[in-house]
Amino acid sequence: MKKLAILSILTVLAITAQAQQSPLSESYFMDKYTLAPSYAGNFNPKYAFLGYRSDWSGINGGPMTFRLSFNDVLMQKAGWGARIVFDKAGIFNQLYAVGSYSYNLTVSDEHHILFGLSAGLYHNSVNLTDYYSDPNYNIDPALVQEDVASKVKFLSDASVVYLYKGFEAGVVLSNISFGDATYKKAEDLKYNPISVFQFHTSYLFNVAEMWDIVPFVLVRGGKNIKTQLEIASQVVWNKRIWGSVVYRDPGTLGLGLGANIDRGLKIGYNFNFATNVSMGIYNNHEVTIGFNIFEYLNKKDAPMVE
Repeated sequence: MKKLAILSILTVLAITAQAQQSPLSESYFMDKYTLAPSYAGNFNPKYAFLGYRSDWSGINGGPMTFRLSFNDVLMQKAGWGARIVFDKAGIFNQLYAVGSYSYNLTVSDEHHILFGLSAGLYHNSVNLTDYYSDPNYNIDPALVQEDVASKVKFLSDASVVYLYKGFEAGVVLSNISFGDATYKKAEDLKYNPISVFQFHTSYLFNVAEMWDIVPFVLVRGGKNIKTQLEIASQVVWNKRIWGSVVYRDPGTLGLGLGANIDRGLKIGYNFNFATNVSMGIYNNHEVTIGFNIFEYLNKKDAPMVE
């Protein structure tokens, strides 16, 4: 009876679970490795980035995302990275843990093609205890008194990025997986992490001796996901202080600020809000801190792409 109840509940909730996208982030100006595995070892090597994002801050149970990433040069023309992402949205929890490898193919002195591949594990769970603490539901809570966890599933990402002077363009295929995964206590219910594609491009304009402007465009989508457009621009002073603006379809605006606080220490903050609902309901906050202990030990590797 208990197994049947769990299966019935998960079948209903599966529609919502399938609608979950990969967690969003606007830390790509600081940590390009969050954009694509191709960037591992190519930008900010030896930096560990820690991020926290709170979505829908005006709504109880809104999504929260924690990120930890690190990348470094592996050998000449090769880099590596590791990334852990934990995302909690209401009663749904997602965990991604992947390692990455990148290779820099130098076509000429100014033309580079970066290939990247990530592989790792995905796990999710449904907190049914929280679900049935709502008095609107009348199924006997004695039937479900614990979380329902999925079996661990293998997945991978693949990316290609082209660089020419200040121009960058790349494409990523994320959450590539093979076969169905199941829940430990409901093996009849199949699920798959949503496969996502992403395209991005940017260009660095040096407009004055100490001023740079970086316009940025990103398009993301996937199976059962509406394609989404994101347009952003960053202004950088003396490579130490920056500000950014962002627009995300279908009506999200945002601002960002950041700085290189000290040798080996970066911090950034992003805030955005939905313009088509009441102010204060769908506000998003994201804080990212980057730290390179090797800077203090005077052991700094040059990135593979300057």
